[in-house]
Amino acid sequence: MSHTICGIDLGAFSIKLVLLEVGFRQTHLRGLLETAVPSGDAPLFERQAVAIKEAFSKVSAEATPYLALPGDMLSIRLLELPFSDPRKVDQVVGYELEGQIVHPLDEVVFDHTVVKVGDQGSTVLACAAKRDEIAQYLATLEAHGTEPRALYAAPVVYRTLSSPTPARALAAGDEAEIACQVILDLGHMRTNLCIVRDGQAITARTIKRGGFHLTSAIAQAFSSTYERAEMAKRMDGRIAHPERPAKTPLEIKLDQVLRDALVPLVREIRQTIASFRAASKENIDAILITGGTGRLKGLPQFLEFELGLAVRFLAVRSSAEMMPVVKDDDDAPVVEADESSSYALGTAIALAASRGGKEIDLRRGPFLYRASFSVLRQKALHLTMLIVGMLIAIGLDVSAALTNLGNERKDLDQQLKTATQELLGQPNDDAKAVTLLVSKGFKEELAPLPKATAFDLLDQISRKVPSDDKIKLDIMELDIRPKKTFIKGTVDSAAAVDEIGAKLKEIECYEEVSKGAITEVSGGGKQFTINVNSKCP
Repeated sequence: MSHTICGIDLGAFSIKLVLLEVGFRQTHLRGLLETAVPSGDAPLFERQAVAIKEAFSKVSAEATPYLALPGDMLSIRLLELPFSDPRKVDQVVGYELEGQIVHPLDEVVFDHTVVKVGDQGSTVLACAAKRDEIAQYLATLEAHGTEPRALYAAPVVYRTLSSPTPARALAAGDEAEIACQVILDLGHMRTNLCIVRDGQAITARTIKRGGFHLTSAIAQAFSSTYERAEMAKRMDGRIAHPERPAKTPLEIKLDQVLRDALVPLVREIRQTIASFRAASKENIDAILITGGTGRLKGLPQFLEFELGLAVRFLAVRSSAEMMPVVKDDDDAPVVEADESSSYALGTAIALAASRGGKEIDLRRGPFLYRASFSVLRQKALHLTMLIVGMLIAIGLDVSAALTNLGNERKDLDQQLKTATQELLGQPNDDAKAVTLLVSKGFKEELAPLPKATAFDLLDQISRKVPSDDKIKLDIMELDIRPKKTFIKGTVDSAAAVDEIGAKLKEIECYEEVSKGAITEVSGGGKQFTINVNSKCP
């Protein structure tokens, strides 16, 4: 059964929702929705919570919300450990992290993910947030009817938008040549930077500079209201470059204002990349920009010149639709941003939730999500009807199977009647009675196997009678028949006849040994007869 996942990007200017329908084997993009954050004197997060409630009123109540904590609430650290055993990593991450953050470990909630495993140990990316801030964050959301299933780390979750290295690259076997990429999401109040390699986040941070600061600089330079400056940035804002130089005085002034306003942001990005290169010795081959501010005209060319790296737009919609970016030239950049570029963080959150893999999730410990059965109660009637329908279907299937078995039984009974009519002379459909009758008939008709044959008895007789050195025996007649044996012969004395009778009684098959009349023959010998009743053959 499919279910809907909603990735929510809590932007300062607007709330973006990305809806994914997740089935057993397929995931589909269901829709994108943006709702402006209302203005007012209330704290920003409360106004964002109100915007979430308004946005959720436009989507299905079945959608499960997932959020990410902003980078300015997080402490993100890269830990180098001398081992890679997952159990040992889980045990020591807290102690290693405590030495690198300002808050005691019992005041934070932390989670981690292993980003690299090697012969010398493992590299772990850990994130921590203060418990009281998370508690206030969740309380505000729940007060406005939103209970997120997870709280990912916003700067880190962008890794889900990056595809692992293609198989053709891995086939070369040179892992060191797999370069990193920088995902740069330029938002209204902040910019998230995530360095990824082979689909895995290596490091991440949040820079508190964004489109708001560009608009403010324009408003100050032209002495206009913030609203007019925002409109001018969207309509006329452009950073000049050799292919599109500034021509009019307005364009020239706007170009200079935007360049000056971008200096702090570019400086932070440059320092982050330089620090990463120095620490990891990794190569970076491109910067992938996204976000609402990333759609500023001329920004890719400006960043490319300032940072010395190839810059192109991140194909957010292709990631949301689980589709690879198909280009005729693998090195050709994505030169234009579409409307989905503003939904990068929401898409990354939804993808992380839909894949079910290991992600840094700060909704743990005392804030662990506990499932509510309110949805089941709402769908109780539908579920009951579904169960009843399933039971009816099972009953019909069983009934059809029993009917088929009954028909087969009738056919077999008819075949048994036909066979017994031919064999026994009368029809009978009682299988047990026919089996007993046939078995009994065979036992009576077949002769039983004898316990001993006539040859066996002859052998035993020759072994039992006394040897020639004891008596002088001459057998004249020996007749071995079923149940009876007859012996006629001469011996040298009457005592020898008694001895022969005694020996014959030792044969197992013989039951009764009867001696006949003893007569004297010429030469002084004694003629005798012996009749033996036998159990076999």
